Amino acid sequence: MRICALIKYPPIQGGVSAQSYWMCRALAEAGHEVHVVTNADEVEDDYRLMLTADDRSWLEPTFGAGRVRLHLSERSSSAFLHVPQANPYVSKLAGLATDVVRRHRCEVIFSYYFEPYGVAANMASHWTGVPYLVRNAGSDLGRLMTRPGLGTTYREIIRRANGVCAGNPLLFLGMGVHPDNIYRGPPPDLIRECFSPTVEPLDINGVLEELNREHPGLVRNPRLLDPSLPVIGIYGKVGVTKGTYDLLSALALLRKEGLRFNLVALTRGKRVAPLHKAVEEQGLAEVTWVLPFVAHWKVARFIRACRAVCFLERDFPITFHAPTVPREVLACGTCLVLSGEIAAKQPFREHLAPGKNVLLVPDPRVHSELARALRQAIEDPEGAREIGRRGLELVQGLPRRDVAGEFTRLFEDVIAKHRGQPGRLSPAERGLPENRGEALRRTAPGLVEVLGARAEPMLQAFQAAHPEVPPTFFADAAAFCQWVGSGQGGAVEPAVAEAARYTGLLVWMGHFTPEEEAQPAFERPDMWSALRGNGSPEALRALVPLRSQWVRVERFHSLPPGMLSGGQGTGGEATVLFHKRPNLYGHHFRVNAWTSELLQQCDGERTVGQLLEGQRRRSEQPAQKVEQAVLEALQRFHGEGLVVFAEPKAAPAAQA
Repeated sequence: MRICALIKYPPIQGGVSAQSYWMCRALAEAGHEVHVVTNADEVEDDYRLMLTADDRSWLEPTFGAGRVRLHLSERSSSAFLHVPQANPYVSKLAGLATDVVRRHRCEVIFSYYFEPYGVAANMASHWTGVPYLVRNAGSDLGRLMTRPGLGTTYREIIRRANGVCAGNPLLFLGMGVHPDNIYRGPPPDLIRECFSPTVEPLDINGVLEELNREHPGLVRNPRLLDPSLPVIGIYGKVGVTKGTYDLLSALALLRKEGLRFNLVALTRGKRVAPLHKAVEEQGLAEVTWVLPFVAHWKVARFIRACRAVCFLERDFPITFHAPTVPREVLACGTCLVLSGEIAAKQPFREHLAPGKNVLLVPDPRVHSELARALRQAIEDPEGAREIGRRGLELVQGLPRRDVAGEFTRLFEDVIAKHRGQPGRLSPAERGLPENRGEALRRTAPGLVEVLGARAEPMLQAFQAAHPEVPPTFFADAAAFCQWVGSGQGGAVEPAVAEAARYTGLLVWMGHFTPEEEAQPAFERPDMWSALRGNGSPEALRALVPLRSQWVRVERFHSLPPGMLSGGQGTGGEATVLFHKRPNLYGHHFRVNAWTSELLQQCDGERTVGQLLEGQRRRSEQPAQKVEQAVLEALQRFHGEGLVVFAEPKAAPAAQA
């Protein structure tokens, strides 16, 4: 098969680039011809892997008839000058992919990450008539898609795709993707031959010597590591939600106790300067080395050079983010120090045994607990090795997957359907409900759970009463909730009726209607985001908070226990806010009367200053306390996407 892959690729750093690389390599090993179209050579230094001469052969591997060939976009230069200036990635990649598809007679186009690869794939497919698939990562779906304009663009490219690789099929069905075009996206997998306890450890001092010689000043700490001391390692992006500064605080505690160690971080980017500052402030400069990203195929060698590797992500804003770092560390037989948040996302989470096969830190913000775990790794080398050996068993217990085979079957199905032939994968194999009853259970699970033993008879009765299937699973689920709540299927107690109304609102959050798409969430653009970091308090007071049209606030009087708070709520009376977001990762939560009223006042008619004045007049609290509470609430609304801060409406022109 001849495949055009519009993807991130080395020397781009990160999980998407790594997964794309290993996928292409696996497909080539299976005998396919993979043409990679990418702007990887244009990546900024902050996110560029430092490739050495021996890395070059890895970029275009050949395995007999199977091979990977690289097609790079032209670097930006004065030849691309236009106003307003931007690097035209989408246009360059779409044109380059079109040329590659035509020249090499590619049979399918695969894209990974919406911007710019998915958009360019849509264009190349339209121009060549070759089917295309699109796959999302975390930040494109979780962050970029929430921005005005981008959300519409991404929904359009996935609706027109011949295949959408979906981790959550219902999410993309809610966006309007046809069920025939939904596929269960093959999850990331390890290349176990490359991530293994048999991999030769990286000579970190050798790397340091080369960097000091070839790139003097790049590494702030020019000393060589003391090889007698344990190495605590981290790799990838750094930041507060990555737990980086929690790690520094915990290691600083241990150093004050007299423990000796080396801290080595493989990272680059705009957050490195704050990292260096924090290292200095914590008194760790002499024992810390911040090195550039290494090639994906050398990561395992770095892991093998460490006594323990930490992955401490917590409070990460993209909740469905599922990094592969923990599995990479475990597969190398190295002791893993892991946050509770990421531990809960692992396929073997039920088999994690703290202190036996992992050093688990439920909340890295509790620095004393993190220090305790690190102390164990530093002081007990044999214990750390034993934890690593047992951690390896967790990964070895996972079934081996045929990455190339999974993608091949997916591509073959898309190509067959594009040629008018029947698809080769069943709905179940593509992650879809196999029948109407299963679809109702999956789109209205809260109501089904509350109904208990009555659920199945009522589902059957509803289908019998409504034999004509609505156009979407969500329309059917909404009708089912209304049918149960109104008592059409038989009298139900108030708590069940409330659960039906509540579930109906969750169904509403999970899909778009044509009417909603014709009416965007906000009628006016957000001015505050553009001023972020430079906006004065006076500038904020002059703007008007405008509530999203995709927000509903509902009062419930007898919710059953467990409907709120992740199944832990007590039920009863509650005022609940439901927020549909452009990426359909909406949220719902309990609000008090004051919050509900303040949100209702964010109607785009009153400025922040006018809202503050009104709240001060009505409250008996000191004016400063009232103002602080209102501003904090408005900023929280803005951060959650519930409101934008817009310009006031222009006054109507005076009549002559």
